[in-house]
Amino acid sequence: MQDTQARTITEAGPASPVDDATYDLLQALTSKLEAIEAYRMYAGDGGDTAALFERLAEDERLHAEQLLDVLRGRLRG
Repeated sequence: MQDTQARTITEAGPASPVDDATYDLLQALTSKLEAIEAYRMYAGDGGDTAALFERLAEDERLHAEQLLDVLRGRLRG
C-alpha cells in the first residue's frame, strides 16, 4: 500500500492500515449486514409488513454481495 493511499497520520495516532476506499467498502458492508439483521428481525415479527421486510433484506443481501466481491478483489491485490 502506498503512503498516499493510507489515511493521514494525525496527532492522535498512526494511520489506518487500510486505504480510504477499502475502509469505505468495509463500512458500507457493515451497514448492509446490520440492515439485513434488522429487516429479518422485523419480518419475524409477522404482520402485514413481513413480506416488505423480507424483500428489503434480500435487496440488502444483494448489495452486500456486490460490496464483498469488490472488497475481496481489493484485498487480493
